[in-house]
Amino acid sequence: MLSYLRDGEVVDSLKKKMKSVRVCFLIFLLLETMCCEGCWKEEKQALLGLRLDDSFISRNVDTDCCEWYGVFCNSSTGRVAQLDLFNVWLKSTEQYINYSDFSVFKDLKNLSLSYNNIVGCVGDAELPNLELLDMSDNKLDTAASIISCLDGLPSLKYLYLGDNRFNTSSLNHVFESVPKLRSNLKALDISWNYLTNDILPSLEGFTSLKELYLGGTELDLDLHFEVFESLSRKLRRNLEVLDISENHLTNDILPYLEGFTSLKKLYLAETELDSDFHFEGLWSKLRNLEVLDLSFNNFNQTDIGYALSGLSSLNSLYLTYSGLSWRSIYNISKLSSLENLFLSANDLKVSESILWGSENETFKWPTNLQHLDLRFNRLSNRFLLSLMGLPHLQFLDLSYNQLQGVLDISENETFKWPTNLQHLDLGENSLSNEFLSSMKNLPHLQYLDLSYNQLEGAVDISENETFKWPTNLQYLYLRFNILSNEFLSSLKNLPHLQYLDLNYNQLQGTLDISENETFKWPTNLQYLELRKNNLSNEFLSSLKNLPHLQYLDLSYNQLQGTLDISENETFKWPSNLQCLDLSSNRLSNKSLSYLNDLPHLQYLYLSYNQLQGVVDISGLSTSSNLTNLYLSYNNIHNFVNHQGLKGLSRLDVLDLDGNMIDGNKLRESLRALSSSIRKLSISYNNFNGTILAEDFHDLSNLERLTLDGNNNMENEFFESIGNLTSLKALSLAHCHINDTLPEADWSKMKKLEELNLIDNGFEGSLPNSFVNMTSLRILELSQNNFIGRFDSNIATLTSLEEFGFEENQFEVSISFSSFANHSNLKVIQGKGNKIIVDSQHNLRTWIPKFQLSELSLSSKMETSSFRLPRFLLYQKELVTIDFSSLKLEGRFPHWLLENNTKLTEVTFRNCSITGTMQLPLHPLLELEVIDVSSNTIIGEIPSKNISSIYPKLTNLNMSRNHIQGSIPREFGQMKYLSELDLSNNQMSGEISDDIFEAAQQLVLLILSNNTLEGPIFTIPANLGSLSLNDNKFSGKLPSNIFNTSIIFLDVSNNHLVGDIPSLLTKFSRLSELRMSNNHFEGSIPLQLTQQLRDLRYLDISQNNLTGLVPSFLNSSVKFIHLSNNRLTGLSKKMFNGNSPLVMLDLSYNEISGNIQDMMQDLSYTKLNFLLLKGNHISGDIPKQLCQLINLTMLDLSDNKLFGEIPHCLGTMPFDNKNLDPSLNASKGSFVVQEYTQAPLPSEHKKEKASFSTKRSTLTFTGSILAYMSGIDLSLNKLKGNIPHELGNLTRIRALNLSHNDLTGQIPNSFSNLKQTESLDLSFNKLSGQIPPELSVLTSLEVLSVAHNNLSGPIPKQTNQFATFDESSYEGNPFLCGPPLLKSCNPSSTIFPKNLSIDKDNNSLVDMYVFCVSFVVSYTLALLATIGALYINPYWRQAWFYNMELVSLNCYYFIVDNFCRFCNVRNM
Repeated sequence: MLSYLRDGEVVDSLKKKMKSVRVCFLIFLLLETMCCEGCWKEEKQALLGLRLDDSFISRNVDTDCCEWYGVFCNSSTGRVAQLDLFNVWLKSTEQYINYSDFSVFKDLKNLSLSYNNIVGCVGDAELPNLELLDMSDNKLDTAASIISCLDGLPSLKYLYLGDNRFNTSSLNHVFESVPKLRSNLKALDISWNYLTNDILPSLEGFTSLKELYLGGTELDLDLHFEVFESLSRKLRRNLEVLDISENHLTNDILPYLEGFTSLKKLYLAETELDSDFHFEGLWSKLRNLEVLDLSFNNFNQTDIGYALSGLSSLNSLYLTYSGLSWRSIYNISKLSSLENLFLSANDLKVSESILWGSENETFKWPTNLQHLDLRFNRLSNRFLLSLMGLPHLQFLDLSYNQLQGVLDISENETFKWPTNLQHLDLGENSLSNEFLSSMKNLPHLQYLDLSYNQLEGAVDISENETFKWPTNLQYLYLRFNILSNEFLSSLKNLPHLQYLDLNYNQLQGTLDISENETFKWPTNLQYLELRKNNLSNEFLSSLKNLPHLQYLDLSYNQLQGTLDISENETFKWPSNLQCLDLSSNRLSNKSLSYLNDLPHLQYLYLSYNQLQGVVDISGLSTSSNLTNLYLSYNNIHNFVNHQGLKGLSRLDVLDLDGNMIDGNKLRESLRALSSSIRKLSISYNNFNGTILAEDFHDLSNLERLTLDGNNNMENEFFESIGNLTSLKALSLAHCHINDTLPEADWSKMKKLEELNLIDNGFEGSLPNSFVNMTSLRILELSQNNFIGRFDSNIATLTSLEEFGFEENQFEVSISFSSFANHSNLKVIQGKGNKIIVDSQHNLRTWIPKFQLSELSLSSKMETSSFRLPRFLLYQKELVTIDFSSLKLEGRFPHWLLENNTKLTEVTFRNCSITGTMQLPLHPLLELEVIDVSSNTIIGEIPSKNISSIYPKLTNLNMSRNHIQGSIPREFGQMKYLSELDLSNNQMSGEISDDIFEAAQQLVLLILSNNTLEGPIFTIPANLGSLSLNDNKFSGKLPSNIFNTSIIFLDVSNNHLVGDIPSLLTKFSRLSELRMSNNHFEGSIPLQLTQQLRDLRYLDISQNNLTGLVPSFLNSSVKFIHLSNNRLTGLSKKMFNGNSPLVMLDLSYNEISGNIQDMMQDLSYTKLNFLLLKGNHISGDIPKQLCQLINLTMLDLSDNKLFGEIPHCLGTMPFDNKNLDPSLNASKGSFVVQEYTQAPLPSEHKKEKASFSTKRSTLTFTGSILAYMSGIDLSLNKLKGNIPHELGNLTRIRALNLSHNDLTGQIPNSFSNLKQTESLDLSFNKLSGQIPPELSVLTSLEVLSVAHNNLSGPIPKQTNQFATFDESSYEGNPFLCGPPLLKSCNPSSTIFPKNLSIDKDNNSLVDMYVFCVSFVVSYTLALLATIGALYINPYWRQAWFYNMELVSLNCYYFIVDNFCRFCNVRNM
């Protein structure tokens, strides 16, 4: 009992002591918390000292650093516990991390340094409490670099090293060197590195591992799946997360995953799984699995619900882009535990019907679903019926579907959303106002996105019913609708609304809804976006009572002048605004005075307004926290500040691009603004006065100065450049200074890290003072005219990492010895200089200190071929190589690829490479682009293992070589191949039908100009551009070729037959179709012109097509080529007034009738080319033709047109300046500007047209077509005079009116045809003289007036008339003068002396011959008449009767007149 009491006393005593300890501890914590107001001072200073990017931390040092983005503090101590430093340093700079910079953070447990270009760690400081380190997406490429970052981290449990550059051997060395990792690590991420299957055995020792990420590591190469089985035995007790996605594993991997019995999350996305698998055995073992990702596989024939029914704990299932149909997920309700389901991008559509089986059996979702993602499908309203039995659904995404109008499913049933919805995304559908009635009973809805729909006006559903939003909404997105002011009344009762997006609607003027009601915004708004409406100044009064508003976007509205609302009321902005965007309005200088009382404002955008002249910034004086000010593209000359500098003392970024800054007052203006400016841009200005570097001398903190695109900059600017000692980056690109780079104090620029002098026309050598800039990392001198060698200048720039000197005249030694002292060099871009071979290159090989990642080089000089520089033998880190147009010796350098396993892009275009193309000995796991086009490579394409040697190849261009053989089947197995160009080779044989069937990523395939034959293969599902032209393909086109994703198709110049496929869908995106010179027959399918709404180019000329030319009434086609077929007529309504038609070529068909109706249809278009040659068109030339004022080429020749030439033709300009922009911009090539996903062919197809000029028919292509203009009306039956108005066609190149029945004279106005090169008026009935004024036509190369009735002298043989021979004038017997032999002033004819000649007779006719011939002719005529009368008695009787009648008439005429004459005389 006593002992019991003693023990009780001891216990009581201990309790009292513990209580005292607790009290003391609580007091200590309280004092610590009271002393710590926000984050600790030393930790804040440490954060500011990290030189982080501005987007990470605020420059306002007065704010609590625990509130900074990416900083998370311990709630009790206030110390920093977690830092997320994602992408906070410049990517162009390689970073070394020193943990001593973080040692001040005593409570730091999580440190994320991903995406920062980190190459290693330095120093020996420790972070003893750090448990999580994220170094993913950096450049830790060696074991040493990784180990350097793991030393000093004794508590590390979570390590993320994904997407770096190390390989298996490096990582194995790390595991051996840091053995604690095996026992301590709970999470390891080594995904997306250069690993092989050998990494798996080394992971068996990580017995504490719970999370393992191996995605994207190419584990399929000769993989022995038993390794997984062994790994599962070692890790089965702890491993809960396994990611092996994006590997080539196939269904064979599944049985070997059964040992991971503790798995809760399994990621198998994009592992080439398909419907032919058996999940049952696996899922029976993985009873604890909660998350399963099977996205990007193909389960089209799989019953997902049945296959996964054994996973009783499954919570989340990812099946994005898995080829699913409704039948695939019909039994999904069997997964009763499922809460999160992701089915986006599966092309689900209601047309398949979700009602399977009997009437009582309806598709059902798992009833416990909370999150359902159905984006990017083709669901319509009827689908919504399936959602009505989901009481727990909170998140629903139906964006990018085909919901439309109201959401009533039937007349008798109104749809109701699941009542527990919190997040609903319906963006990118076609919903109308009536849909909103379905939103009534959603009391928990917080997020609603209705962007890109068809909501309009007010959102009232009917006259009797006013719509009300769910009252708990916090986020509402309504951009890109057609909402008006009246809509705003619906926002009244939204007390919790924080974010409202009304960009791109039709709000306008003031926002008052009616005369009696003034609109008020929800008072808790924090973000309000009103971009691109029509709001005026009066609207601003509605912003009064928004105390929490932080972000306001009013750009692209109608705000103007000052911001006063009325005479009696001055507007005040919400006082808590941090970001205000007023760009693209019409605000004047005085508006700045109304931007006061904004103490928290940090970002102010006033670009594209009407600020001009002298701008007083005193109004911004109260914006003491303003850090970023954007004033670009106004008309500002200079600044003044009547309240001193204190107002903008924290200004950090200033943008003055696109103004008219006064250079003489620049220094004064910058003083008025702020001396704290760190980043300043004054690009694309029209400076008044001279800008000097000393103008920026007062900006002691200036680190980045950008002066690009200022065309009136002078080299005098650089003379005082040495004074800007704080400068880290200077850019003066595209200033066209066109002078030498002066000697200056460049060596004083010790802090300068980036210098950009692109495109300035600098001449001469680099100045001698251009040295000792020891911090310079990036030097860009491209597109200038520098000469000489830069060896001595570059040698002192020892920190140089990137050097660009393209398009100069530097003499660059192929040995690259100039860079011998540069250990940091990573990028050299030197295309377009003079590459020289020096003796050093021939005598010895030097070992470089640097490891390049990018190298591009080519030469302007024609030199003998040479070998690649020998220093490349020591390069192991190259990522990009480009030696385009550099003349190299011998074969393709495979050794270069084998040495640089990180290569992603290799370009040896036009390098004179010979020999065959061989594969490297080892796989290049990162290589994506190979371009060896325009060489003389021979032999066949290696067919064995090309898909495993280049597993990530996306672009392969081997065009314009001498490659033979067939196309390897392995191309179809290259998973990532997206562009393949094998054109202009000597490839032959048939292509297997299924060769590209599995090439899901292939979007561009060019096989043109070979000798391939046989039928056309199956078109890959996602192919966008296919060029098979100029081969020997035969057979019919695949019937579904237009139902694929094809955008560009060229099968011209083959031997294809049959009808043109007519099976089309409204989803076809075909834009360019070329099928000319084949043997297609039948009529042109109406679907080509009626359903292909995106069609821009159509060429089916030179076939055997019959029937009518179809109507293009609803088409957007711009170029139509239907020539050389057997089309017989035109449709009644061919085009509409909005047609974008540019080219219409119907030449050489059998079209008959007139073209009046078609001309009427075309009269309002912008047609450039109308070619109707070689048909049977009749009737007059329609006068409506003259309304085609954009015509440059008109060919109506070889038809049956009659009547006169319309005089109005002479009023048309026929000027190639009126060409469609798609031809002008591309110099005659046709570019489909609407291409969005499919790339263009490697060479743009050039537009073409045939036209007769200069006595021959020519085909004009490309830029020549853009140059040509002409009219050809030849070979018709036109009559009348040539309209003199045709002389007004001063820009026309060719005019052909030959082979008609034209009469009259050649118009004198033809002397105005100054640019005409060919004029053909032959084979008509023209008379009169050739106008002598035509001799002034200096451009005329061909003239023909042959076979007319012209007379008189030919114009003098001056200018171009001296080049025309007699063929231009033949067939005109009365023309005279050179070059004809007939003289216009012949000398007298000389007769023999014994003949009697009348010397006074100057007649051209011999009178003696005339008299004899007259007598003979008269006698013969008389005898013929007598003979006829003698033979034919009827004629004889009629003759004598008429003669008697004539005699009597003459007799009575004489008698009557004689009697009248006698009577007059007698009077």
